[in-house]
Amino acid sequence: MTTMSSHRRATPCRERFQDLRTAEALVVSVLRLWAEPLREPDRPHPHWQDGMTAAGLSNDAAVAFDTLMRIVLAATTRPLDLHRPPCPALGTDESMLLDMLRLVQQDRHGEAGLLMNDWLPLAGVRMAMAPLCVLASALTRAGLQMPDPSDVPLTNKAIDGINAKRMDRVQPAADRGATLLH
Repeated sequence: MTTMSSHRRATPCRERFQDLRTAEALVVSVLRLWAEPLREPDRPHPHWQDGMTAAGLSNDAAVAFDTLMRIVLAATTRPLDLHRPPCPALGTDESMLLDMLRLVQQDRHGEAGLLMNDWLPLAGVRMAMAPLCVLASALTRAGLQMPDPSDVPLTNKAIDGINAKRMDRVQPAADRGATLLH
């Protein structure tokens, strides 16, 4: 039986943005640009949809992404670890979104829902799975397949780092998640 921890990103080379493959870099860039207006609403920001359009994704993909993230932001049980666009590191929740998309692309919807349950209560997971699936399908149709982390060897140092990150997880607070880290 697989455990939820077996689905977490477990690749040492993907702790940095520069090590992401094309599909992953697109999703993380769009996510970071999407979150920027939430951090600084009075400042002008680039349009996060432009990257999706340039990659050949339909407007449906952009709507699905926006819907997914609005559900997550509204119902999350903890602050999200999303980094600013220039940050060279990869946030825990950025990695988790990549894993969820990969699992859906592999028709492992239940496992993606288990990961999403780290962000959302069960009712939120039910609402967010549809836009996650639409986004994953759009990425697949555009030839943007999320790589499988098992393709990259895992070192003991990486395993220790993953376990340390799990121990340092942010505990839920009165703020239901509208706070973004970094």
